[in-house]
Amino acid sequence: MRILLDQDVARVLTMADAVAAMRGAFQARADGHLTSPPRAGFSAGAVGLRWTPGALHGQVGLRLYMTGVSRGDQLTALWRADGTLRALAIGPTLGRLRTGAIGGVAIDVMARPDARVLGIIGFGAQGWMQLEAALAVRPIERVWVYRRDAVRLAADAARATERFGLPVEPAASAEHVARAADILVTATGAGAPVVQASWIAPGVHVNALGPKSQGAHEIGLDLVERAARLVSDVPEQYQGEADFLLHGTPHADRIRDLAAEMAARTPRDPAAVTLFLSHGLPGTEVALLAQAATAAEAARVGRVLEDGTW
Repeated sequence: MRILLDQDVARVLTMADAVAAMRGAFQARADGHLTSPPRAGFSAGAVGLRWTPGALHGQVGLRLYMTGVSRGDQLTALWRADGTLRALAIGPTLGRLRTGAIGGVAIDVMARPDARVLGIIGFGAQGWMQLEAALAVRPIERVWVYRRDAVRLAADAARATERFGLPVEPAASAEHVARAADILVTATGAGAPVVQASWIAPGVHVNALGPKSQGAHEIGLDLVERAARLVSDVPEQYQGEADFLLHGTPHADRIRDLAAEMAARTPRDPAAVTLFLSHGLPGTEVALLAQAATAAEAARVGRVLEDGTW
């Protein structure tokens, strides 16, 4: 059994690798081969535990994380078909790569092929991952980013410019970012909408990663109504969980499955606004940890536990 820490995962998986793994997982879902049970968990006072299980190609796994804490260690486990543990990944990197790569698949499936300008509202850890994912699937030439902390925004934009070799420019407002973008990412923790539908130009694709509950949501119904195509990686949650923003509305029945959209490759109306609602499809962690484990085994990365000893 191999144990991978954050630095090990980062060493053996690029974002391009992660996007490829997520494409494979969504194809498996479209073909009926990815098992994706609903996430589950419990609360114990102010904190709790959540898990997202899944299975793919005979391997079974799950991701575990605490709720009610600002930051907590995450654990992703992968079992072989014979019941033996193959790998554990400890830390947030695998999950961040997974979420970023799902966003990359959504951009690849839904955004215009000629999209060149990326806008990100909420340029934190996940905003950075969405930038990497967009670069893996589109020839982005310019990036506008915004977050409320102007000092950190300027520093992170400069670091991204150096890292990726293209202009990553801090914007003065979320509206500036939204109006400039061909592809717009919202990756905030906001409880109220951070973007208005009137700011979005025809033909723009939006990836929404932040809160989408009845009581807290970073996008509003105006954007949902504006979107000609409404897609999620877990559309069934909107019918099954009453807390989700669109539950009980006609919009819930409009939501298409990203796996089905990827398989169908429906031609895109170049003037249509499209919206992807990211939730983190259970089972995709299994696919990504399997890829990381294979790469780590080949590169002899991580710690191997055999017979109870290192």
